[in-house]
Amino acid sequence: MKLNIFLVFISMMLITASCKKEDNKPEPAKKKYAWVVGDKDSTEYGMILFTPDGGDTWLRQGQGAAALYGVSLANVWAVDTNIVWAVGLNNVILRTSDGGSNWSRITPPVNRPDIDLLSISLLGSNDVWISGSKGIVYHSANGGSTWSTFDSTFFRKGLLQGIHAVNQQTVYVVGQADQWSIIARTINGGQTWDTIAPENNYNIHLWIGAKSIGTEHIVIYGGRAHYIYSHDAGVTWKNDSVPNTGGIEGADINCLTMLDANTWWGAFDYECIYITTNAGTSWVKQTSSLPGGMFLVGIDYYDRNLALIAAQSSVSRTGKIMKTSDGGNLWELKLHTRSWINKVSFIKN
Repeated sequence: MKLNIFLVFISMMLITASCKKEDNKPEPAKKKYAWVVGDKDSTEYGMILFTPDGGDTWLRQGQGAAALYGVSLANVWAVDTNIVWAVGLNNVILRTSDGGSNWSRITPPVNRPDIDLLSISLLGSNDVWISGSKGIVYHSANGGSTWSTFDSTFFRKGLLQGIHAVNQQTVYVVGQADQWSIIARTINGGQTWDTIAPENNYNIHLWIGAKSIGTEHIVIYGGRAHYIYSHDAGVTWKNDSVPNTGGIEGADINCLTMLDANTWWGAFDYECIYITTNAGTSWVKQTSSLPGGMFLVGIDYYDRNLALIAAQSSVSRTGKIMKTSDGGNLWELKLHTRSWINKVSFIKN
């Protein structure tokens, strides 16, 4: 009997050791998959580009597919290696569930081809928020099987360029209406909405997008290098701007990505790339090798070293993709396209 107990004890120790060894195994590296979307080109098919290696090589997807014919795409959200969503002009919603081998159109909640969908934000793979022109906001909690729409008059039927879901309850929508900006927020999943009016009439600056880290840290950014931010879940806000960005009054912040509460990376007009590591107290300009007349319209990061930027020309219908592998000390041109490109998304999971 004592021998049996001893053997059981030894077996349990071996199992425990084995489990600990498994626990110490490093997690597999996330794949460096990213997607870029843009306008239709001379083939009349919308531009979807995919990289399997963090931006060194690019493959076009969807060319020849009926779902992309005549479509210009404005934004993209890559959930994982299989599921990617994109939205575009004329009320188009696209989705792939096989990494882009096949793209299909998702039926929008209203039949309004006069609506342009401009921004998308997901929580997981099925909780989808979309915003666009004419005050349109869509929400689906089941991957597009059913949708909710919201009162467009509340959003003043404006051009809602940015939407960002912080969590299932808190969502920000930003844009312009009647030459003024609007910042709207729900804290109950869309049941009710309120608006945010920054001090000193700061809504005179046209807002383009919103991003967050966790629930506490939110940045809303836009025209002429202006932004507002909160470090207390939107209870209080601070107005700010990035100095000396170019142009007469400053360069628009077209896209911003947050690595953590203090580190933000921004893509601006006039070939400007800026990064802050202290929540906006100071900004460092990074050198771009792009020619003049390029607007940087999309940015997303894989880690603190690897990031991609989507750029479009202000003087021709061309686009460019840039990559950094060293945190922005060097940005390399990786692809030139014959149509405007708009946004880039690394997989989120």
